[in-house]
Amino acid sequence: MTKIDHVLVSVDWDLEYPNYLLQALSSGVSDHAPLHLSTGALGCPKKRFRFKSYWLKLEGFHDAVREAWVCSDTIVDPFKRLDVLFRNAAASLQAWGQRTTGNIKLLMAVATFVICRLDKAREDRTLMDQELWLRHTLKLALLGMASLERTIERQRSRMRWVKDGDANTKLFQAFANGKRAKNFIPKIKIGEEVVTEQVLIEEAFSCAYEELLGFDQARDISLDLEFLGIQPIDLNEPEEIFMEEEVWHVIKELRPDRVPGPDAFCGAFYQ
Repeated sequence: MTKIDHVLVSVDWDLEYPNYLLQALSSGVSDHAPLHLSTGALGCPKKRFRFKSYWLKLEGFHDAVREAWVCSDTIVDPFKRLDVLFRNAAASLQAWGQRTTGNIKLLMAVATFVICRLDKAREDRTLMDQELWLRHTLKLALLGMASLERTIERQRSRMRWVKDGDANTKLFQAFANGKRAKNFIPKIKIGEEVVTEQVLIEEAFSCAYEELLGFDQARDISLDLEFLGIQPIDLNEPEEIFMEEEVWHVIKELRPDRVPGPDAFCGAFYQ
């Protein structure tokens, strides 16, 4: 009739402490498994550029991209030029976004605090015209920032099954935090040693993949493909230059809210 080795947690508590990690330890000789709660276990991940879909609706976005989309004439390789263009655009848009919108949560907290002070003042006296205008303006700004916050959290959570208008910021935050905690690797075992430090875990994964990929070296034995009866494949066609129509066809088929590559730009940016 009872449930043991469980923890009851509310959504508000989970959102307040997103870096806490709960793990079950070895039960040993007991029938119960001790639960260990680590504070700050997830740490702060390295910040990387992520294109914000709401930037497309802000005034001055196209001008910011146009100014950032520059590359030195000394770089002639088209792939290197494209890589430099994306890097310059990412750095410029990150700074432009901070200047344009700032810290949404902080702005909302300041607006809420000022509105609260004006509401308390209205209980004792009549507000002046300037105070009424400020209160009305802050309320409108707060509604806009709340909608913007839901858009940001929706994109961060990567939830696709929720329709527009059914936004719930707490739901998005909890979904994103849960996905982050699920992807977090608290420890790995190398031989008989258990590694918990993130730097050592990253080094272990790097070494493992390097050994898996191997190294380029001359082979002692070659395969006789003609004897095996394997038909040769003409590789000249894949090396042909892409036509502009083919490139635009692929771009138009991209999902606007998906990121097709490692550059963190969503499909809406290319379209």
